[in-house]
Amino acid sequence: MQKQLTVEAKRQLNRFCRQYLQLHLDIDFPSEEHLRKSDLQEHIYARLYEDNAIKYAPPQRYQLRILKELTRRIEESIQDWEEDV
Repeated sequence: MQKQLTVEAKRQLNRFCRQYLQLHLDIDFPSEEHLRKSDLQEHIYARLYEDNAIKYAPPQRYQLRILKELTRRIEESIQDWEEDV
């Protein structure tokens, strides 16, 4: 079960998802503060990467490029691997 996000986290998530679905080349990723939280990560997965989440998914190369950058940013945002993971 997904937890509720803060208003700011929802705003950043919605912007990220809209840009992703519109195939923007320069996406505004959520801030490190929000990226390190598993709640936001679960929402991103549910909205963009879960099976049947998107009726017309972006091209696979685009999906992979964004997912790799997202993963890199999540890893960089983690301050304490014991606590944040």
